[in-house]
Amino acid sequence: MLDNDNYCVILAGGAGTRMWPLSRKHLPKQFVDFFRDGNTLLKQAVARMEKIIPRQNIIVATNVSYYELVREQLPDLDPSQILREAAMKGTGPSFVMAAYHIRDLNPNAKVVVLPSDVQIMDEESYFQTIEEGMQFVSRHDMLLTIGIKPTHPETRYGYIQIDDDMTDGMYRVRTFTEKPAENFARLFVESGEFYWNSGVLMWNADAFIKTAAIYMPEVTKQFDMIYGSCHNRDARRNKLYAFYEAFPHISIDYALLEKADNVYMAMGTFKWNDIESWDLLYDVSSHDADGNAVIADDTITYDCSGNLIIENGGKRKLVVVDGMSDLLIVDTDDVLLVCNRHNEQAFKKYLNDLKIRHDGSDFT
Repeated sequence: MLDNDNYCVILAGGAGTRMWPLSRKHLPKQFVDFFRDGNTLLKQAVARMEKIIPRQNIIVATNVSYYELVREQLPDLDPSQILREAAMKGTGPSFVMAAYHIRDLNPNAKVVVLPSDVQIMDEESYFQTIEEGMQFVSRHDMLLTIGIKPTHPETRYGYIQIDDDMTDGMYRVRTFTEKPAENFARLFVESGEFYWNSGVLMWNADAFIKTAAIYMPEVTKQFDMIYGSCHNRDARRNKLYAFYEAFPHISIDYALLEKADNVYMAMGTFKWNDIESWDLLYDVSSHDADGNAVIADDTITYDCSGNLIIENGGKRKLVVVDGMSDLLIVDTDDVLLVCNRHNEQAFKKYLNDLKIRHDGSDFT
């Protein structure tokens, strides 16, 4: 267990549209019990991190419209541990808000930030990497990410390229690359210089704010003003809400990590996955002898392979699938989805068409 100078921020403000129809505007994927075991992705993330971070130092950053969902799913969490973003502006402003909030609580704070949809299959190695990383950022004014050694040319993950420059056992980051085409992913893996981007980032609060002030001054200046003039939490929140809508919509990778020269990488050896698409959920699900992943009470398959079948309605029903391969079949109370499991780009089209056809109904 790390000491009280260590904090964790769990990002839980995204919409998760690629996992429709279980993930909706009113119930995004981080609040969904995909495996029907009583544990949502957010609950899993908090339960995992409280094994090494003091529970009172775990903070959930979410959109203001999801505040009550967080309170409902994590009733033991103090309301002060929930950071409410006034608008969906990406991870850039969210990171800055968390940094100012935590530095105000503890000027000596070291922080690990991670998405709520991370799945870890080797917790012992994961915790060891984080503990070593938190020690690193306590000694150095650097930002530290975790890279996973790739096992194949995966196109669904971002990549981190490192160089030979090392500090205290950590590698300097040369470049970040978003999800590459397959030919580039193959070159990345063959080069030995690229690692999968886990989405986990560590820093000491003061170093992060100083770095953000260089690359995100339009955001940090507002926080400097708010924290310099308001000493009451409610007053700060009200003033922040007035400014947050004007912040740029930008990811922390693009806003800061790709530009800063003080970003380093810890090498993670644990098995990791992020659940940001149905295909990735299929990867971490249990499969039958024919490669079907079935999350349902009563399902019969005939001559089927490679399907992901989820029955998640309030009224349980028998599901029968015959002669189908590589399909995604999701049955909810109000939507039945049957499509190719690999066609992630189609979900944007589905949702756009639904907005036109049903004029913003609960279907989305």
